[in-house]
Amino acid sequence: MPIVEDFPDLSHWRTVQEFSISQAALLLAGIDPYDYDNGLDDVKNNRHIRWKMAWGFSEGIVSAIRRGVLTPVQCFAIRWVENDNWNGYWENYEIKPTDRKHEISKDKTIITRDSLYLWVESERVDFVRKPAPEKITKVHPGWDVSSSSTVVNVMPESVNNNAPLLLKYEHQSEGLEFVQDAIKELWSTYDEDEPQTAPTKKEVIDYLTERGAGKNMAEAVNLVLRPVSLQSIGRRTNKSKG
Repeated sequence: MPIVEDFPDLSHWRTVQEFSISQAALLLAGIDPYDYDNGLDDVKNNRHIRWKMAWGFSEGIVSAIRRGVLTPVQCFAIRWVENDNWNGYWENYEIKPTDRKHEISKDKTIITRDSLYLWVESERVDFVRKPAPEKITKVHPGWDVSSSSTVVNVMPESVNNNAPLLLKYEHQSEGLEFVQDAIKELWSTYDEDEPQTAPTKKEVIDYLTERGAGKNMAEAVNLVLRPVSLQSIGRRTNKSKG
């Protein structure tokens, strides 16, 4: 888990519920997006100590969107439109998240806080955290604690490995646990270019019911996680040779 000493104050992001891919990646890397007007490009050009980490997070988010693990609110691509030989402009246009013919725009594509946290938890993303504060455990009588020459015994507070980088809603339910479990165990190896790698409806339902989910709950989880294009597609069963 990356622990950094120069972790910025990100409290002003606590009420924000939607992020661009660029903003989310910078926050996961412990970088304030407000400090860099041009996002990831600025961080790289200024050679921030964690610029590679931020870019890595951004590529991970794009990959998760492509695989259907992280669902964006809106997914945009960007292209250069020429008016003539000398003039032109950049145009953003909406695309399907699974459309690999276009490059996803990291500055315009929007994801929610909840979907970001679900991805972080299901993929066990190792994001940046600040060090735990030290607390005074013992001061000898008669010492002036305001003096710079005073020596005190300090003990680092234990680090909560599950502490979120940003504000997180604490709501949990059996349904959410089943969703996260199914993503981790059944959908993590899914490749959208190979539809047959998706788990079948029966596999999903059988897996969840074995873990205590009711039939209706299992069917609901399967419906939520399965892309519309895969409603009737799943892994092919191997036919036994007679």
